[in-house]
Amino acid sequence: MELEDRYVTSTPEGVSLSLVLAGVGSRGAAYLIDIVVQTVVDIAVYLALRAIVSTPTSSFVATGIYALVYFVVTFGYFVMFEMLDSGRSLGKRALGIKVTRLDGSGETFRASLVRNLLRVLYVFPLFYLVDGALIIGTRRNQRLGDFLAGTLVIRERLGNATTPLAGAGGWQDPSAWSPHQAQVFGWAPGAYPSAPYPGSLPPELASWDVTAVTPADMAAVHAYLARRFEFEPAARSRLAHDLAARLSPRVAGPTTPMDPERFLEAVALVKSARG
Repeated sequence: MELEDRYVTSTPEGVSLSLVLAGVGSRGAAYLIDIVVQTVVDIAVYLALRAIVSTPTSSFVATGIYALVYFVVTFGYFVMFEMLDSGRSLGKRALGIKVTRLDGSGETFRASLVRNLLRVLYVFPLFYLVDGALIIGTRRNQRLGDFLAGTLVIRERLGNATTPLAGAGGWQDPSAWSPHQAQVFGWAPGAYPSAPYPGSLPPELASWDVTAVTPADMAAVHAYLARRFEFEPAARSRLAHDLAARLSPRVAGPTTPMDPERFLEAVALVKSARG
């Protein structure tokens, strides 16, 4: 029996992508976590400002500073975290959900701004009920902000996600990477190639020549590696095979046949190491 709400779309690579939509329960719980975080920050700033107020003039200045901080925390919190963490606020990360666009790609700044500025309507408690009813009653589980921004909130597939480039062949163990390296070499959307590979290439890759691989090729490889765990298994395998077949004539060095996905990981690793 299928109890999950799903939304099927096509990626820019032409692959069918099935997304599990987040429901009102997980979204509500995530929002409560975010509200708690915002409240703690507001209280801390308020108490800090109260502690330094000594004159009527400083009281006016402190009031102005607090009003600015309150506005930024209330409306900038979600935009900031969603941009820094690929569509996740702290609450969403805790609940394993994130914001994407309708085609499954990463949320843009404009979309985040639009969907989160609509939270100003929450000064009227009725809009919590309106958004809850929309999430429950619409095909894509969208609240009003999602409709206007063209976004979805989906569950992340974590159960089958393995870290790329781990273990086999002596490649550097990602468990030893810093959080920044893990983001870069976990192929998070927008991360590649913001830093070089943190170490020397393993012997089996040291002789590879990837100079014929173009930036457009790497954009396609990165897009695949970033989102492969969201693809249906058959689509994931087919796309990896197609990309590997397209790139293999441009890569000199492999001496034995490789799994297509492992080949794409290796190309990305060598390209990152050599720039």
